[in-house]
Amino acid sequence: MQVVFIPQHLVVLFIMAVDSQVFKDPVVTFGVLTDVQYADHDDQIAAYDPSKTRFYRGSLGQVDDAFNYWEKPGSKVKFVLQLGDIIDGLNRFNGGSYTSLRRTLSHFEKHSSIPTFHTVGNHELYNFNRKELATLFYESVIKIDIPQEIFSPFKPLKDNRPISSPVLYYKFSPVPELKCISLDCFDISVLGYDSQHPNYIEASKVLYSKHGHEIFDDWDCDGPLTGLDVRFQQMNGAVSREQLAWLDQELKESDDLGQKVIVFGHVSLHPESSDWSCLLWNYDEVMKIFHLHKCVIAYFSGHTHKSGYALDSHGISYIAFSGILEAPPDTSAFATVSYYQDRLEVHGHGIERSYNIPLQGLRDVANDDNDATIDTEVEPPPPTTVKVEV
Repeated sequence: MQVVFIPQHLVVLFIMAVDSQVFKDPVVTFGVLTDVQYADHDDQIAAYDPSKTRFYRGSLGQVDDAFNYWEKPGSKVKFVLQLGDIIDGLNRFNGGSYTSLRRTLSHFEKHSSIPTFHTVGNHELYNFNRKELATLFYESVIKIDIPQEIFSPFKPLKDNRPISSPVLYYKFSPVPELKCISLDCFDISVLGYDSQHPNYIEASKVLYSKHGHEIFDDWDCDGPLTGLDVRFQQMNGAVSREQLAWLDQELKESDDLGQKVIVFGHVSLHPESSDWSCLLWNYDEVMKIFHLHKCVIAYFSGHTHKSGYALDSHGISYIAFSGILEAPPDTSAFATVSYYQDRLEVHGHGIERSYNIPLQGLRDVANDDNDATIDTEVEPPPPTTVKVEV
């Protein structure tokens, strides 16, 4: 047996490092909630699961309860991620789309000391086209003093004509050590676009190739689809080539700056984090971009309405959060997340799960010859280092 003696000064340095305030105090703490889906409508049984009830009017009270918790004295919550479906598609049938969205946004705006960053869900696009939605989100952002350079959802055309196409993906850095990136999971979609728009045409071709027909409403069901192909429904979408290139560039920048990155969007990415019917059409391409870099630590999503977790082969966590809409009045569904230099702590409230995720296992992919490869047929390593509380 070989005995290795460690100099006393190195032992002391190791203990000091572990006990350092750097690891005791979070770099930043923030809130997460999703699938508010407010509508001025009576409660009703969820069509996809008769064991669940949708509390349409009560969802705004749930939002207020979450902010009341985050605003308690001594709270360190700096901002909130809203993961999409802020209002329900029912609103379009009674002409209440605008009223419901403004009413819902006002519940976020009145808590202006904790700014909310929104990502787009399918239910917003049942009610509004993309330009209308971008304008309404932008008006709300101005009210809570988020700098325009962070969330400016319009870009000028290349020939310098007036402001035109809405861009619903963006990034911000709440602290220098962390970047947050919001993906537009409906960049390629049949939702929110005119039927002549190139992105609509591309999406409709995808759905036609999978379903074998052009009946819009029948694209929102499994139909003939099996396995992972059940994700090809109109309630999902894809990330465009342009957005993938932008994401790649943002992650490269964060690699160079030594930042960590949390990405968030409405639709799930990892097949083991949610039902396959709630997956992004080109989830594998987005994960492949993640794997080209060493900065991504987690992806947050909603859409599936229930908690889910997966850990991929590069040490990236994929967390799906419970929907507020289906949280009974006597409980809640939101999370408080703290990012530390060595871990991510997710404290779930009510029906939401809690996670304690060490970050030491993140693979340094800079010298990884296989960093661009993912195999969706092989299960990722079990999250043995992740503590989950139900």
